Amino acid sequence: MTFNQIGRDIPTFADAAGVADLIIKSGVKFDSVVLIYNKFVSQLSYEAAVMEVKGEDALKESSAFNAYENEDDATKDLVEFSLANAIYAALVEGHACEQSARRNAMDNASKNATDMISTLTMQYNRGRQAAITNELVDIITGASAL
Repeated sequence: MTFNQIGRDIPTFADAAGVADLIIKSGVKFDSVVLIYNKFVSQLSYEAAVMEVKGEDALKESSAFNAYENEDDATKDLVEFSLANAIYAALVEGHACEQSARRNAMDNASKNATDMISTLTMQYNRGRQAAITNELVDIITGASAL
């Protein structure tokens, strides 16, 4: 399965719910879904993280879930909702990492541009001073020759 244009803009729960719905409607039986995504740690770093979402059968067999009386169709809805939540969380974390990387790249580019402007201004001023000095030397040499 492929999904185009998901996560291109600011992620929404509707995007994640659409992906989860397509996965559920595909008819593929699964014990769990493993999501691997970039986890935002700080403005300077992010790391790969793994999130596991249990499937319907695995959820029914878990001891924490069996403590409550549930209907079968509620389990199916819960699996789809938890999958959509996990996908949404992964999309949001990935978006935060991307924005942080873009911000750092723009900050570094601005610093590099400022340094380059300073260097070029210094070179221009030195060239201008050299030209003025040469003209003064020519004027003084011409005046002393008279």
